[in-house]
Amino acid sequence: MNYREFLESKVKRVDNFGFEVDKNTLNDKAFDFQRDITSWALKKGKAAIFADCGLGKTIMQGEWANQIFKHTGENILILAPLGVTLQTKEELQNVLNIDSTICRSQDDVMPGINITNYEMLGNFNPKDFIGVILDESSILKNFTGSTRIALTETFKDTPFKLCCTATPAPNDYIELLNHADFLNVMETSKALATWFINDMKTGDWRLKGHAIKDFWRWVSSWSVYIKTPSDIGYSDEGYILPEHNEIVDTIKISLIDKSYNDGFLRKIETSATSFHKEKRNTADARAKRCAELVNQSNEQYIIWCDTDYESELLKKYIPEAVEVRGSHKPSFKEESANKFKNGNIRVLISKPKIFGYGMNFQRCHNAIFCGLTYSYENYYQAVKRLLRFGQRSQVNTIIVMGSTEKHILETVRKKQEKQRIMELNIMNSIKDIQLSNFNGKKKIEPVYINNLELPKWLKEA
Repeated sequence: MNYREFLESKVKRVDNFGFEVDKNTLNDKAFDFQRDITSWALKKGKAAIFADCGLGKTIMQGEWANQIFKHTGENILILAPLGVTLQTKEELQNVLNIDSTICRSQDDVMPGINITNYEMLGNFNPKDFIGVILDESSILKNFTGSTRIALTETFKDTPFKLCCTATPAPNDYIELLNHADFLNVMETSKALATWFINDMKTGDWRLKGHAIKDFWRWVSSWSVYIKTPSDIGYSDEGYILPEHNEIVDTIKISLIDKSYNDGFLRKIETSATSFHKEKRNTADARAKRCAELVNQSNEQYIIWCDTDYESELLKKYIPEAVEVRGSHKPSFKEESANKFKNGNIRVLISKPKIFGYGMNFQRCHNAIFCGLTYSYENYYQAVKRLLRFGQRSQVNTIIVMGSTEKHILETVRKKQEKQRIMELNIMNSIKDIQLSNFNGKKKIEPVYINNLELPKWLKEA
């Protein structure tokens, strides 16, 4: 073994656990780049597809599941957010002509592809499935979360695994590492010890300077990160997002504390743990303003809110709207989402945690946020229900907020910029590797060998 071979042997790579399929034999309804990614994921056996909204994650995961069923004859389970299950079944049938079954328990399982939502996980026996797909797998983001632990433990012995989401690691790296843990690539704690150091000032984990290239080479060995098809060497034709018109509509809120006769100024609570007190104070004004915007138009709108009292006020001021809360039955949620998606509901009121992940609402191009929370991911995902490839109109997003809530918007903006920089760094780090993975455009990485010239006296010794 020479020195170059020795160095290359130290590079951490992930073995393939799947089987090879000629991408040209995959479903011809899928685009070339989708077939390429699907073929790669089948060869890996355990993989993650991080593809932006509208790039066809459902198409890729559907064909991945279909090929595994054909190859093994055993069942596949797709876990998805509530409301996305019916949408997934329809897309698999209408686009790929693939049959699937929506299940609520093991008794409903049929041969082939089965779809359920995450809340039903406990109703299934994982040993009856040779493969599992996590749709909107950002659910793995919480390092100590009970859902992540349950999913990882439940499917630890499942031979084929696929994770699909558009937003890996929105503000840090933990979610990315949790995907690797779920896929049996490497435990999160071991990955942290290998490539990261803990910043004692902020408590955040950051990449060791000398480990950056090696880390992203490792990530690219089990995942693909794609914002547009050109990220893996294909044309972006048909994948240019429409314009996004974002408006901040600020309502003047009085600072006078009416509980005192002398008109003392009240204290504004803006911390992440106490801002709901101020949001409750401004809720009625925000709801009225949202109603004004919607009631003066005949176009379709979705109104995003954060709490039940906001939802109740919005429904009060917009009687024609359909309100969907967390307490509603799953069947009502799915029915409402489907009607809105098909244009049979003009105004839908709900929360990002209910319909903000995975739904295709691009028939609508108007969204109103009745205030914001400190979660940038919730905002990003909710916007992406409309602003996605396949949207034919300019998307209008209106953020209605009180003048006392500006700090929340500023925080979301900072997180947005952090995400933009992180995505840029990711693409700069992995683009050459991905081009090599998918198009054979291999970039030769130099291995440092210092060929020093020995002094004459030492040569003669």
